[in-house]
Amino acid sequence: MGELEALQKELNEVLKKFPMFEGILQVVDRVGVGNELNLCRNELNAFDDSNNTDSAYGSRSPSPIMTNIEEKHGIKRKLVDDDVFKGIKDVAIKKIIINYSVERVAEEISILRELRGYNSIIQLLSAHRYEDEVILITPHFEHDRFRDFYQKMTIEDIKSYFRSLFEALRDTHSHNIVHRDVKPGNFLYNVKEKKGILVDFGLAERLGTSKSYHDKGHDVPNVGTIQVINRFPSVVGQISIEPSQSNKPAVKRIRTLASSKKLTKQQMIEELWTKRGFIDLDLKGYENKPGWKANRAGTRGFRAPEVLFRVENQTNAIDIWSAGVILITILSHHYPFFKSTDDADAFYELGILFGKKLMHDLATEHERYFRTDIPLIYDPGLRFDKLLHTMRRDLFPKDNKQLLNEVYNAIDLLNRCLEPYP
Repeated sequence: MGELEALQKELNEVLKKFPMFEGILQVVDRVGVGNELNLCRNELNAFDDSNNTDSAYGSRSPSPIMTNIEEKHGIKRKLVDDDVFKGIKDVAIKKIIINYSVERVAEEISILRELRGYNSIIQLLSAHRYEDEVILITPHFEHDRFRDFYQKMTIEDIKSYFRSLFEALRDTHSHNIVHRDVKPGNFLYNVKEKKGILVDFGLAERLGTSKSYHDKGHDVPNVGTIQVINRFPSVVGQISIEPSQSNKPAVKRIRTLASSKKLTKQQMIEELWTKRGFIDLDLKGYENKPGWKANRAGTRGFRAPEVLFRVENQTNAIDIWSAGVILITILSHHYPFFKSTDDADAFYELGILFGKKLMHDLATEHERYFRTDIPLIYDPGLRFDKLLHTMRRDLFPKDNKQLLNEVYNAIDLLNRCLEPYP
């Protein structure tokens, strides 16, 4: 069965549950990966959504408070009216199987309703539910694959990309909403039009309402000791997340690593510590904090330090950090830039980047302990300009002072985005 036939079969299953779209939708392609279809809506005006209680239109005007905020920040958005979606031909359908949290799906719909009218944010046309399945219908945005253009971007291209991305984040954050999953796949960008839109608000939340969702779609392991083999050459590390009030020596908390040698447990521990190193992370004052309930939702490699440290009161700064990860990806020509498979790898990479001392001080700021003796984690850390010069010498042209100045402006922005202290 070909891809188009498979998608048509998938659409037919959707139409069985949502027959109001029969004869209106036809398959064009799949959008991204996973659960989204790009469909051609031939007769948009033939579908009357006015009596649908699950419609995503909501009220027609923003609150007075929101109007004041938008005027203060110079934000412009088009208010939703009866004709705003007329003429749309291509739409995308996002299918959601409710197997983890009904509240999360309801929150996504609610947030998309609130963010209606912004050119920088995906617009929700309508939302419908049948038993355990929900579909969200949005306009289809023609975009280019990030992998196809990020290594070809000029400085002017980078400016346009981030101007568009930061407009989207500004509009989102102006409502005290955190996206929580900013990454290239969730910011659809059209290179020719120099325009992008922020999509997939499935993990978004309002500030002050953080919840610790545990769904299979994202890496949210239980609190405990995690054994890892790092991606870096000849380095095996250990991250231990346990109560700091324990009186047991730290060496006792190291789990035995598999080995072909016939070594005693103590010999294996000594080998681990003296030759390969460890990372140890504990929670300060654990006796006063029964559990780590911070929201850790997001995508590996794009999570800010405060998310990894499981800080409870996270802000929209975590979206700015993720934007910084996209920027260093573009500047370095390496995607993904951070290749962590779990939290232990992530702390290892941050340790290499920022240095042992800063990570220790940052952990203290968040009421955590951070210790390591892995040889490749030094005290001073790395400077972004030196790191990028090592990775891409062509980024620093000696014969073009204007371009060189622009590059250093980009690195200045990078330092501001990848600021470890939120």
